[in-house]
Amino acid sequence: MRPAVFFDIGDTLATAVVEGGHLSGLEVYPFVPEVLARLRDDDAALGLISNTGNETAATLTKVLDDAGLSELVDAELCLFSSIEGMDKSQPAFFKLAAQRASLPTARCVYVGENAEERKTAASVGFHVSPHPLHALHLVAAEFAVP
Repeated sequence: MRPAVFFDIGDTLATAVVEGGHLSGLEVYPFVPEVLARLRDDDAALGLISNTGNETAATLTKVLDDAGLSELVDAELCLFSSIEGMDKSQPAFFKLAAQRASLPTARCVYVGENAEERKTAASVGFHVSPHPLHALHLVAAEFAVP
């Protein structure tokens, strides 16, 4: 059973560009496309879990498309607080992510720079990682096929 790796966006995969109080773009960190491609090559499902304020689905779709992230993740595994009605301070948000992946939480990884968010994810059984490069090692160590 392959794992699912869920990433925070802001300050983990990219820097958010905000104009007029709304998300207008993402500056994706240079190492991100390769990390996501390597995880996908290792048969991991890839998703996003992000607190998105009151951004609309249309705005989020456009920003992710423009940044090239849409093609690197599984659309059904992208959870946004503005759409789901909950945020990363709530264990239920991470449980929902595992349900969407059709996996037990023990087969899921959350990657994000915020220690409190990682603590919430871990409280429901997720493996956690503070950085995408670390996630490569975590997935290889925890989910390698013997």
